[in-house]
Amino acid sequence: MLIGSLLFSLGATIAHLSTRGIALSAAGKESEAAFFAADTGIECALYWDLRVGNTFPNSTEAPRDPDGRIKCNGNENITLTFSPVTASAATTKFQLPLSYGCAYVTVEKTASPERVVIESRGRNECGTGVNPARVERALRVRY
Repeated sequence: MLIGSLLFSLGATIAHLSTRGIALSAAGKESEAAFFAADTGIECALYWDLRVGNTFPNSTEAPRDPDGRIKCNGNENITLTFSPVTASAATTKFQLPLSYGCAYVTVEKTASPERVVIESRGRNECGTGVNPARVERALRVRY
């Protein structure tokens, strides 16, 4: 009976540790998806700002595309939302849906001094509802 109790306790402990390991591994996978979503958002904004140019206005310049549309990662109809902050600064926002999550990107540009701040918040899922399993990771680029 004593040996049976000891083996049962050992088995229960191993099962508990295994369950926690699986939960931690799943959380790591979701965190990775959120990070890659944030990275994809940053890369998209950098491409349109540095390679294409004049995509995100700074209030003193007009946007390249007045309809405010860009293409990233196979999404061909991403809508940009422009909002002037001051006479020489503006903020542009867009959402990039991905197969493994979403990226919410904000591009802040100022004309004088010339400065760009891109912030991308990646999530492991899209949506506005409350989900305790939602993971968010953010990246910021300044130049």
